[in-house]
Amino acid sequence: MKRAEVFERIGRFITPPQFDDPEKNRRAQLLNFIAWSGIALLLCIIIGNLIQGSSLLDNSNISLEALVLVILVLIWFIHRGYTQAASIILVLSSWLVTVYQALIGSGVRDTSVAGELIIVLVCGLLLGWQATAGLSLLSILSIWGMAILETHGLLHTTMDNIYDVTRGMTIMFMVSGILMYLILNSLQHYMTAVRVSEERFRKFFRASPLAISITTLEDGRFVEANESFWKLSGLNPSQAIDHTLLEFGLWKNPEDRRQFVKALKEKRSIQDMECRFVSQNGDKHNMLAFYELIQLENQACILSTFYDTTEEKRVQEELRQAEARNRALLNAIPDMIFELDKNGVFMDFFKAEGIGPPLSPKEFLGKNIREVMPEFISSPTLFGIERTLLTDQTYAFEYQLPGKDGLHDYESRLIASGEDRVLGMVRDITVRKWAEAEREVLINELEAKNAELERFTYTVSHDLKSPLITIKGFLGFLREDAEKGDTQHLTKDMERISAASDKMQILLNELLELSRIGRLANPSEFIPFEALVNEAMELVQGRIEARGVQIDVQPDLPNVYGDRRRLIEVLQNLIDNAAKFMGDQPKPRIEIGLREHGGDGKPIFFVRDNGIGIAPEYHERIFGLFNKLDAQAEGTGAGLSIVKRIIEVHGGRVWVESEAGKGATFLFSLWGQKPKS
Repeated sequence: MKRAEVFERIGRFITPPQFDDPEKNRRAQLLNFIAWSGIALLLCIIIGNLIQGSSLLDNSNISLEALVLVILVLIWFIHRGYTQAASIILVLSSWLVTVYQALIGSGVRDTSVAGELIIVLVCGLLLGWQATAGLSLLSILSIWGMAILETHGLLHTTMDNIYDVTRGMTIMFMVSGILMYLILNSLQHYMTAVRVSEERFRKFFRASPLAISITTLEDGRFVEANESFWKLSGLNPSQAIDHTLLEFGLWKNPEDRRQFVKALKEKRSIQDMECRFVSQNGDKHNMLAFYELIQLENQACILSTFYDTTEEKRVQEELRQAEARNRALLNAIPDMIFELDKNGVFMDFFKAEGIGPPLSPKEFLGKNIREVMPEFISSPTLFGIERTLLTDQTYAFEYQLPGKDGLHDYESRLIASGEDRVLGMVRDITVRKWAEAEREVLINELEAKNAELERFTYTVSHDLKSPLITIKGFLGFLREDAEKGDTQHLTKDMERISAASDKMQILLNELLELSRIGRLANPSEFIPFEALVNEAMELVQGRIEARGVQIDVQPDLPNVYGDRRRLIEVLQNLIDNAAKFMGDQPKPRIEIGLREHGGDGKPIFFVRDNGIGIAPEYHERIFGLFNKLDAQAEGTGAGLSIVKRIIEVHGGRVWVESEAGKGATFLFSLWGQKPKS
């Protein structure tokens, strides 16, 4: 063991111990002082005896040495907290050694008898007046007992030299005086500390913002109260002191107070008791009360402390309402809200209705975003946190994550919520993105329809104008020929006017037919495609036979879903066109079949011929209204426009693959099953 550690232990052994109980602490300090003072006195007596020629093994010195050892053991007891037992043992052992010293010495005339007075004084300090009275009685009895024993010759005493007695008494009184001085000085310091403590308590009692009152236990009579209590209760101290709580209505029911007193006697103290305090002027206060059972001048009293929580309750209610309001606002926001620190660590999370995070909160709270989120989310988030905290501006970005029903689009907005915290608000914008995409599609379709309408208007006005111009021109010729009486030319003029009128009628019928497509629809049904081909071939059988066209139809063609009449019209137009534009092909041939299924699952059909073909620059134009590549060809040029319109109404599309002189293949897609919407 090191020397410093040895000195440290000795210092702790000499120093008075410290306890939480003030009374125990006071007794321990006093005991420690008396014990070490007693050891010093005993050592002085032993040294004095040795100077006078006695031995350490003399009966007198042995008893004193034993007492020193006892006191050292008692000091160990004091440090362990056994102050009451140590006090009793110290007093009794010291008294017994003193009596023993007198018995083996000069009896009543021995100087050790004077030590009994000091022990009686110490007993009074440590054990109270009852123990002091008992020890005083024992001391008196011991003196008289020694006197009786000496008188009857039962006690053999030695008459010391008068100077020896005087010298011993002088030492005893000097040591006793020093000890009394030290004890009284210690008491004076203690009393001063008590007065200071009482003064502090008095100042705290009077100036405390807490309402404090002292009342008697049994009848609840006011003993004392501070200014805060008088203000709270509205009572006048001069009128309230020595009057009971029941007189002022502070207890409404005497039985309630009796039950309260009973509970306080059992528990000794009642903490954190909520109560309603009504002052004399009718003001109501929410209070938190603390009651302690105390002894004041040998009378049981109640120390009552009241903490006014009225304002605190009001603030708590406002906070509760504010929290409920904020919670309602958070629930109304269709966003998940995350709180992150400047390093990207998740600190908190607020769930939104109908949208949840891909992980449970316990899987990401307290972790860095890089640990739980992919790079395409964590990198822009960390960049946004840095930018938001630096500029105090909102930072937003979008990303996609897979969900149960496919990919979902999300928008994340970062907003600073403190010096080193941000709020990340995440919203599912899948529906909005879909709506935006649909809007773009509709806008594109509308633009295409507008362009088509513009072309349609131009075409209609141009193509309808031509017959009118013809009619108007030949009406003039008709007038001139009628005036001349030229019947031959008159007949030709009328034929020209009739042909122009017929052409206008055909154009108007075609326009009416085109306008009806998509509005006056027949009920849709599942139809074998081969059946549609056969019905369409019957309708154009005359042209097929006239041109000697061979038609090949693939077997096992699938069913399609749609308007039977309109789909027959599509095939009728395509087969008729293919037969019409065979040119001088010696072996005209038409193939009808299924090419493949498209990416959307719709079957793609084709009508292929080996006719004159169509140059690539005219592939789009041929589907325009009344567009004819050969002006001399029969028909109005509305057939392919009608085909395109019918296919689009059925949710498909139509296009052509062809080169001039190499035949043409018209392709179109249709639903093979009932569409979802």
